[in-house]
Amino acid sequence: AVPFPVSIVLDLLGLPQDRMDEFMSWEHNLLHTANFEDRKNAVSTLKAFLYEEIEKREKNPTDDLITSTMNMESEGRKWTREEVFGHCFNLFIGGLDTVTANLGHQFHHLATHLDHQRTLRENPAMVEQAVLELMRAYAAVTTMRICAKEITIHGVTIKPGDRVALCTPLGSNDPELFENPTEVILDRRPVHLSLGHGIHRCLGAHLARRELKVAITDMLAELPEFRLKPGFKVPYLMSNVMHVNELELEWDV
Repeated sequence: AVPFPVSIVLDLLGLPQDRMDEFMSWEHNLLHTANFEDRKNAVSTLKAFLYEEIEKREKNPTDDLITSTMNMESEGRKWTREEVFGHCFNLFIGGLDTVTANLGHQFHHLATHLDHQRTLRENPAMVEQAVLELMRAYAAVTTMRICAKEITIHGVTIKPGDRVALCTPLGSNDPELFENPTEVILDRRPVHLSLGHGIHRCLGAHLARRELKVAITDMLAELPEFRLKPGFKVPYLMSNVMHVNELELEWDV
C-alpha cells in the first residue's frame, strides 16, 4: 500500500526513489504526530529540500512536475518561487499519504465482505465504480479551511479567520444525502466528497482513482479469495488522514 502510490508520485515529481523511507518519515512527522517540535522540524526539512530541488531545476530543467510548476502562469505572470514551493509542497504531501490510506480501508472492506470481493472478481468492470463508493463509505481525509466571512450554520456562528475542520467521513455518511449511508452499495453513484469540490478539488483525483482501480483489479486477479486473519485486530492511525496501520490477510493455496 505504500510503495505503489508513493513510487508513482516520486517519479512524477522527479524525486529519488531510494529516499522513499526518508520522505515517508517526514510526511509522518508532519501529519501524524502530536509533537509540535517534530512537526516543525519536518516542515523545515521538507521546505529546505523542495527549495533545493527547485533551484536545481532553475539551472537544469527536467521533465517532471516540479519543472512544469515553475513554468506556470497566473493572470499573465509567472509564479513566484514561493508559489512554486507551495504547489510542490501540496503535491508531495497529498501524493505520499492519501492513496495509501484508501488502499488500507478498501482492502480491509474486501477482506471482511467476501460477497463484495466475489462480485468484483466476477465483474471486474465494476471495480472503477466500486472504488468511488468505497471512498465514500471509508472517507479517509479531514481537511481544514479558514473562514473568509461570517456565516451561521445550524445556529453556530463561524467568524472570519476561524479554522474549520471539514470531516468528510461524516459528510460522506450523511443520511440526508445518501440512502442507507452506512451500507456499501458497489454500484452506487455517489456525489463524491472525498476528493473535494470546486477550486478545492484534489489535483490528483484522476490519478488516485486510477491507482486504486489498478491496485484492486490486479490484486483480485493475482490472489485467491483473501480474508482477514482470524483474531487479528486492525490498528488504526487516527489523524486528519485516517490509516489502517496494518492488515494481516490470509488465503488458501
